[in-house]
Amino acid sequence: MPLVSIIIPTINRPNLIVNALNSIYKQSYAGDIEIYVIDSSIDDATKIKCESYENLSNRKLTYVKNKFSKNPIDNYIVGAEYIKGDYSKFLCDDDFLDQDFIDEAINQMKINNAVCSITNLNIKNDINNFEQVENYYSLPNGIVDISDVNEFIFNSKSIPTSDSASLMLSDKLIESFYLSLEISECTKRQFGFDFFINYLPVFDGTNSVFINKPLVNSLAGSDSLTMNARMSEISYCNFYSYLFLADKFDIKIEEKYKKNLKHKIAVSKIKSLLSKEFKTLTPQIELSGFLSIKLLFFNITKKVRIKFKYYLLNKFTD
Repeated sequence: MPLVSIIIPTINRPNLIVNALNSIYKQSYAGDIEIYVIDSSIDDATKIKCESYENLSNRKLTYVKNKFSKNPIDNYIVGAEYIKGDYSKFLCDDDFLDQDFIDEAINQMKINNAVCSITNLNIKNDINNFEQVENYYSLPNGIVDISDVNEFIFNSKSIPTSDSASLMLSDKLIESFYLSLEISECTKRQFGFDFFINYLPVFDGTNSVFINKPLVNSLAGSDSLTMNARMSEISYCNFYSYLFLADKFDIKIEEKYKKNLKHKIAVSKIKSLLSKEFKTLTPQIELSGFLSIKLLFFNITKKVRIKFKYYLLNKFTD
């Protein structure tokens, strides 16, 4: 059976990583799985946790200490060098997999002639509290179309952008990951690179397939309070990643999205002038843009609604 490589980048989360490791050891997949924990923690607590796991005939765990990490993405870069399997994935250290994740992902790739499987998620509010949403993301089962990605980028439709949610043919994962490094400042902070990992096959025609089952337990809720604290940066890095891939693979942007495209470019350029943070993140964009007052008002009111929602939630749950 195909060898599967799973890379878990981690820092200072020894009590959470055990959930990720346990979920891999309990996979229904009967083939071999190699696990690499790439750790940049300040102490040896994670190493001690990893050493408590026994290497089995079809489960092998390797701990790697990364003493030279300066950026959030560095553990991923180190981990990518260890991938040897036919299929592979990155798994966030505080996420964990349903026992059928690998079997389902490989099966759907074979059925759909795809190089990447992406699954729906269970959204985790904290380690003991799950928001069990069967259809948290609204994509239908099957091949992801470029129109699905366009709706995500231009109309804020729901679509997974989580490295934990996908399994890929290893050659395509490595290609996708290293290509994401060209969006250097975004990827350095772990923004936008998972867009490449999930959706590069949509752009190059090798196919990503969506499985509408919540086979990953994750903190990646798109309207969680934690995520929204930096949502604007994530959103723009996904946008830059989209523009990069559309240009590289000569994807023509439909006329109905042109107004939104120009608005996003204009907002991006204004933010880069007003904010050092955004100036650092913003790559050179040759396209021109103009502001849409209607879209600006819509986006502002949407953010206000989300923040008010979480204000009320926190007020009445304290």
